[in-house]
Amino acid sequence: MLPLALTYFREVALSGSIRRAAEHLSIAPSAISRQIGNLETALQTALFDRRARRLTLTAAGELVLAYSERTSADFEMMRESLQQITGLQAGQVKVGSVEGMVTYFLSRYLASFNKRYPGINVAVSVVGSRAVLELLRDGELDLALAFGLPARNPFRVHARLDQPLCLIVAVGHPLASRRSISFKALADQRVALPDHTFQIRSLIDGIALKTKTPLHLTIETNTLEMAKGVVRNSELLTFLPRYAALREIANGELCAVPLQERDLAQTSISLITMPSRQPSPAARKLLETFKAGMTRYGATAERG
Repeated sequence: MLPLALTYFREVALSGSIRRAAEHLSIAPSAISRQIGNLETALQTALFDRRARRLTLTAAGELVLAYSERTSADFEMMRESLQQITGLQAGQVKVGSVEGMVTYFLSRYLASFNKRYPGINVAVSVVGSRAVLELLRDGELDLALAFGLPARNPFRVHARLDQPLCLIVAVGHPLASRRSISFKALADQRVALPDHTFQIRSLIDGIALKTKTPLHLTIETNTLEMAKGVVRNSELLTFLPRYAALREIANGELCAVPLQERDLAQTSISLITMPSRQPSPAARKLLETFKAGMTRYGATAERG
C-alpha cells in the first residue's frame, strides 16, 4: 500500500498522462497534479520531463518508480503471508475468461470453490480472447482462461483443455447430419460470427483467406450467446468450440460438426498466469480447482 502521492505518481508514470491517470483513478486531474507537485517539492527534484507531449520520467523519476514498485510488491507479499496465517479465510482473486467457459466450467467450479472458501471473493471478467491476455499481462488479473493461445507467448500455462473449433448449426440444418466437413465446403454460406475481439474470428478469417473460401457475413456480434441464438433460429452458420454450446447441444437445439482443417482441430483453452507474478494463496487454491476441473474434462495438464 503506497502513500497517496506515490500512488498518483505511479499511475501517471505508467499511463504517461495526468488525464489518463485521473480517468483510471476516477479523480480530478488537479488533485493528481497537486500531489505530484508536493512530492517533487519534498524530494527537491523533478520527477517528470514535461517538455514532450507525453510525460516521461527523469532519472530521479525512474528511481522513485522502482521504489514504488518494490513497496507495492512487498505489501502484496505481506498480505499473502497474512492470508496463509488466517487459513484462507479472506482474500480476493481476479479471474479473466473467454465467454465459452462461463456456462459449464466457471459457474460449476466457482460454486464449488465458494463452498470450500466462502471468505474469498472472486471477481470475474468475461471478455474476448485478446482482451483477457492484455488484462493478465497488465496485472489486472491473477489468472485467466484463454482460447487459442499463440505458440510463442509470455505466459505460464498450468493446464490445457482441447477445444477443437466446430461448425455450429441448428438441428434441422442440412449440414447437421454431417460427421465432419471441410472449410472449403462452406463457401458462400451465410454466417454469424464473433467480432474481432475473439480469437475465434481471427482463426476463421485466417482459414478463409488460406483456403480462398468466401463467407457471407450476415451478423457480427460481441457475444457468443447472440451468435448461438441467431443460429438456433435460422439457417445461418457459426463457429465455436463444442464446449461453448454444450447446453444447446444437450437440449437438442444445436449440432456441432467437426471441421477437418488441422488449424481448427487443434485449438484449446489454456489456464494461464504471468510467470513474473507469484499467485497469492487464494489464487493458488483457485488454480488448483480449475486445473483439476480441466483434467477431469480431458485436459492435457502441463507441469506447473
